[in-house]
Amino acid sequence: MILEKTVDLIKQIYKIHKIVPPQITKVVIGVSYTGVEVTTYAYEPFLGLASTLQSILKTTNCSNISFAGELTKQPISKLLNWSFEPPSLKKIIGIATLNGVSQHILKIVNPYKKFEKENISNLLKINGDTKVTFIGFIKPLIREIYEITPSITVIEDTLSTSPEFKDIKLKHSIDQLKQEEISTDILFCTGTTLINNTFESILEIFKKKAQKIILIGPTASMIPDILFDYGVNIVGGMKIFDSNATLQVLQEGGGTKSFRKYGKKYNLIKD
Repeated sequence: MILEKTVDLIKQIYKIHKIVPPQITKVVIGVSYTGVEVTTYAYEPFLGLASTLQSILKTTNCSNISFAGELTKQPISKLLNWSFEPPSLKKIIGIATLNGVSQHILKIVNPYKKFEKENISNLLKINGDTKVTFIGFIKPLIREIYEITPSITVIEDTLSTSPEFKDIKLKHSIDQLKQEEISTDILFCTGTTLINNTFESILEIFKKKAQKIILIGPTASMIPDILFDYGVNIVGGMKIFDSNATLQVLQEGGGTKSFRKYGKKYNLIKD
């Protein structure tokens, strides 16, 4: 329901403010990220990103993608509605579209408390006693927080142990957590939990057990209102300021390391 309600809110914002919605101008499905560029009057293009989950690629027959070559001809409302689909390439494209449109709204109608420069560990006042749980292996952030506190649990189904993080608890599923391990000071979730339809069930488990819940990553770059309503405290996304360069990276198989120089991370904070 989070994605459905977010898309409904976007449509309401365009209607209430009498804003012409953008048009889809480019779509690139890369091996790491999918990008959807949307263009509107008076602004540079806005680029939305969503992780191209390998598990979805492996189950997709790439010779039978019926929408190939037709996406930029579709009304933007159709691709936004794809974000409601079960986990699939359509859903990935839909979430990337949602993120692109959200960047337009964040540019012109922006009532949110936004931090672009401050480090998230400083925003959260993490110290040596803070207990942190990650759903998804966000390696740079884990490395940063690991220098502050060793009390870290990482839940990632495909991850093997690493000598670099020898003190970190590794679980392959939330089901492996004991009841006392669910309680945490800070819960970080990657935006990919929206793609695989696990985020709302994660919220159900942790909403009374975590003091702060953060949804983070390029896939989470959407307007935060509904996420805030569901108990998320911070939405950390990425604004891309060079759409062409980023799409070139995606076409050539690159990921965050390659395109982050063309964007800027930000954190939207719930008041």
